[in-house]
Amino acid sequence: MNTTITTDFYLTAYLLSENIPLVKHTRSNNKSTFEFTGDNISEIMEKYYSGNAMVSINKYAEAMRELKNIMYNDTSIHQPINNYERKYS
Repeated sequence: MNTTITTDFYLTAYLLSENIPLVKHTRSNNKSTFEFTGDNISEIMEKYYSGNAMVSINKYAEAMRELKNIMYNDTSIHQPINNYERKYS
């Protein structure tokens, strides 16, 4: 199991959207630090930094909303709710 620590908000949102577990969040001097653990973090980060990352825009946007909740409201991550699946009559 690998661990990575980052302050990059967009990388953090990408890792969350790829289902990498966020295990720790700290905030100091108005700067958030995120810690992740997982078996394939290096491969996923390589895709992000090389510009080859592919992810559902809905999952990415939901991850960004979750992160903002964590950063500014001291809440924990919960199961994403898919607000985009609506039935219209």
